[in-house]
Amino acid sequence: MKLQFRLALFGVFMMALALVNAQVAPIKVAIFSPLYIDSAFNGNTYQLGDANLPKQILPGLEFYNGAMAAIDSLQKQGLQAVVTIYDTKNSQQSIDSLLKSAAIQNVDFIITSSNDRYDLKQLANFALLHQTPLISATYPNNADISNNPFLIILNSTLQTHCSSIYKYLQRKYAFDKILLFTRKGKPAEIIQSIFTQMSHNTYSIPLKYLTVQLPDTFSVKQITPYMDSTRQNILICGSLNDGFALQLIKAVSDAKKIPSLVVGMPTWGAMPGLDQPMYSNANIVYTTPFYCNRSTALYNSIAEQYKQQLNSNPSDMMLKGYETVFHFMKVWQQYGSDAINHLSDNHFTLFNTFNIQPVRDNKNLGIINYQENQQLYFLNKTGGVLKSVN
Repeated sequence: MKLQFRLALFGVFMMALALVNAQVAPIKVAIFSPLYIDSAFNGNTYQLGDANLPKQILPGLEFYNGAMAAIDSLQKQGLQAVVTIYDTKNSQQSIDSLLKSAAIQNVDFIITSSNDRYDLKQLANFALLHQTPLISATYPNNADISNNPFLIILNSTLQTHCSSIYKYLQRKYAFDKILLFTRKGKPAEIIQSIFTQMSHNTYSIPLKYLTVQLPDTFSVKQITPYMDSTRQNILICGSLNDGFALQLIKAVSDAKKIPSLVVGMPTWGAMPGLDQPMYSNANIVYTTPFYCNRSTALYNSIAEQYKQQLNSNPSDMMLKGYETVFHFMKVWQQYGSDAINHLSDNHFTLFNTFNIQPVRDNKNLGIINYQENQQLYFLNKTGGVLKSVN
């Protein structure tokens, strides 16, 4: 068995990887990732130096590195596939022209780590036209795409996160003092509307919570009047703004004598500054569809190999690339053309289980707008220690 082409850290970014032996019909996969190869190379000459890579390159590159590591693992298991990798930020070829190439016309499925809304729409249109499953590994919403059952979203939408938070609070904290702190702006209004919708539609007793709109700059003195020092306080951050979130965590951290838990948004996993000492006294919980327990034998094995090859520890994006490619290629190996009906098969679980469900149109339940991973993990961070509390 042989790799026709291999990219280590950099190289030619449109390529075909053929894992070939006796299998007549290998799995055909296309991976689209924002690699920005034009900014890294002048012809075949790498031009960025060895110091620091531009931030825009890192997510796509790390996802690519994870995908390559998964392909290596699958190769050793004897899986046969033809994998074509495309740079979505190639200035010489647009997404539209890439989608017209002969190599992609008969693929079994597509994976993308692009966070560009327009790119995702183009890929989704192609997927619907050719009835080819498109697995969006990183983009956190449906980009207003509807009536497309071939779009599979792994990075769960804000609707799913907020609905899950509401249900989580119903189960665990229904009798505590619950406060929803928001700010002006559309994202905060969307979060408020989801909580209102959940209160109207719940089959259980609706949560009792108070909504408080705060200014962009606030301190502990502006939130403690709403808190109850005699019982547990649940403070929901009803905003996606990092600055607002950090102010809320800092205020709670300063209110040391009032028992409290801050419930955050899915963006908190990558929020800059959260590890600073000023926030360490706060007890926080946030949701994520991706959680890697870095104490497992599997993680240690991947990390050791990755460090040997690239002298670096694997990032979350690298692990997402590894898990996405490994899981879905195993699903297609097992089920072939019927794989789209077995996307949540967790016989191939690495770090996370998937619960991929159709999201139906509210006005016509017969229409599937897209499919979405609705398996979320609740992570608790206290004193710098992170753990799952599902």
